[in-house]
Amino acid sequence: MSERILIFGGEAIPAHIGYTPHIIRAPRKMTVTPIQGSNNEVVDMQDAWECYDQPYSLFVSDGTDDCVQPMLDDVARVLSKKGWQTLVDDYEPEIFRLAYYKGGFNAENRHTRLGKFDITFRCRPERFLNSGARAINVSTGDVLTNPTSYEAFPLIHITGEGSGTLTVGGKTMSFTGITDYLNIDCDKQDVYRLPSENKNSLASGEFPVLNSGNNTVTFTGGIATVTITPKYYVI
Repeated sequence: MSERILIFGGEAIPAHIGYTPHIIRAPRKMTVTPIQGSNNEVVDMQDAWECYDQPYSLFVSDGTDDCVQPMLDDVARVLSKKGWQTLVDDYEPEIFRLAYYKGGFNAENRHTRLGKFDITFRCRPERFLNSGARAINVSTGDVLTNPTSYEAFPLIHITGEGSGTLTVGGKTMSFTGITDYLNIDCDKQDVYRLPSENKNSLASGEFPVLNSGNNTVTFTGGIATVTITPKYYVI
């Protein structure tokens, strides 16, 4: 049997992958409307993809006559993490996904020495590149290159005082009343300070994106530093 592993929420699930997982790609979000009295239909395709289910077949075994129950208890503990977590398997170690687990599984018990079970994660459609998960300090005029064919929605951290503008990927945001720093989550379209100070009232304009290929970053005014976590992904 294979000894490949899964990492959920930064912690290895204490079980092995028994079979090569199915390769699943998320479907595009769309609305299909039949045209009455016609062989045709209207297809409205969105620039977005649906979440999907990713199954895995796992097993635990200690190779002795001891009961596998404690090992399965440890598996359940790791899987009990709440909310969206990072999910990595070593079939694709260069990417990670965001997933959550509803909980529960039914393990086949073979003479208390081997436990086999199936689990299914609910995954966001993106497969994020590890290379896009690192924060990059940029100077005005620097160019970031998105290696994928999809727009990326970065996480941006700016520091400074007063007012300023930030342009990334041809989209410009203006800021007023900066006192020390702001975080800009371009995926959630949210401007905030930690832990949960809403600062959207200080921003106007378009949330930046990183288009496929080269993206010039410029900033002006009271913005002193800019750090960008690109969050490149593929579907």
